[in-house]
Amino acid sequence: MSDTNTKDQIIKSMLNTAFYKSAGETSLAHIAEGVNIKKASIYNHFNSREHLIEETCRSCREYIEQISFIPADIDSVSKKYPAETVLKGIVDRYFKMHEKQPLLQIYTFIQSQKYFSAEVMDIIETQKNTLIAQTEKVLLSLIQNEKINLDSNDIHSTAMWFCSAVNDMLSDYLLERKKEILPFPEKNADKMVNAKSDESAIEKINAYIEKFAELLK
Repeated sequence: MSDTNTKDQIIKSMLNTAFYKSAGETSLAHIAEGVNIKKASIYNHFNSREHLIEETCRSCREYIEQISFIPADIDSVSKKYPAETVLKGIVDRYFKMHEKQPLLQIYTFIQSQKYFSAEVMDIIETQKNTLIAQTEKVLLSLIQNEKINLDSNDIHSTAMWFCSAVNDMLSDYLLERKKEILPFPEKNADKMVNAKSDESAIEKINAYIEKFAELLK
């Protein structure tokens, strides 16, 4: 295994172990066990546990920055479908990305570290602003395609309102998903990849989106 691959695997083991034990309770021994290396070997790639956490945060940032809340062809989607369908589609896509590997572990790690790290607080703030900006694009596209009735001056505040609700619902949704996974750590990979979405929870989320879309008509 190359040095780069080993370093990436150590970060992955950090995320996987922290998912079950929390970052604070995750030791270097736990992380080394997940990669099948000796604890001392971690120091070939990281100066300290703190350095490992810093690099894990950096890796999380890089991954999150690649995520898009909206499809690249949002204009054609907005032109073809009603607002309710468009909004349900992007939220469903966003939720399903977060309930699979590696984003579920990344989300859990970031949320657990947000009170202890300025870097993590910045990651969360940047992600929030990106989500709002992309939602603004969706709303503008829906306005231009005459699918919603919204003053252009209200786009930003409406996007903030919508994204705040989406993030709150995502947090509740993933908390319930994690409760399903925690009793079965030895099966975590298969369980996360193959588990079906919680349809009853999705229905509640869709009901909110329907009311939101109704307000914009």
